[in-house]
Amino acid sequence: MTGTIKSLNVASGSGFITAADGLKVSFFPSAVLEYDVPTLAIGQMVTFDLEPGRHPKALNIYVQRASQAGNGEEKRLEMARLRYIGFEHRGGVRIYRFERYLPGEAKRTFTVDVDLALFTKHHVGIQEGPSLCLHLLEAEQHLADEAGRTASPCSLTDREMLAYLASRPVPRAKHGFKPAQPAPDVTSHVV
Repeated sequence: MTGTIKSLNVASGSGFITAADGLKVSFFPSAVLEYDVPTLAIGQMVTFDLEPGRHPKALNIYVQRASQAGNGEEKRLEMARLRYIGFEHRGGVRIYRFERYLPGEAKRTFTVDVDLALFTKHHVGIQEGPSLCLHLLEAEQHLADEAGRTASPCSLTDREMLAYLASRPVPRAKHGFKPAQPAPDVTSHVV
């Protein structure tokens, strides 16, 4: 469904959405996709799922970004952003999950498998995993779109890790403690 945020409690992050069909539903910050929480504002267009019940609530709220794109196809591609939705472990492999939503189409889920030993081998923090996988997926999706095919399952490999490490800025030299120099003797000597 689509709608507009009509009221928002900035302190709690909860509020109400008026759907395109006039239905008014409440939402809580836990129902908003994590990356969109800081961008919530009254009057903002959103898409959401509806939790049925006596008092329906909005779930999976996605903030629609204003597009600077000119034609309809460019606007459609603007809305086709990948979003990180979590991970799962299987043995020594972490499977990162992403979702792509295109208006008028079903959501598609993409995964990237990463051998956890790669993080240790290349001294990369595991918290950098979602970002690395997102860049890989965006590159794969771009190549797939150009070739007119669908993106295939991805795995993060040594090649992507090395490319990531090469793109990082060179760390500054650490300034260690210098041994203290003995203070000069300032006592005067009388001859």
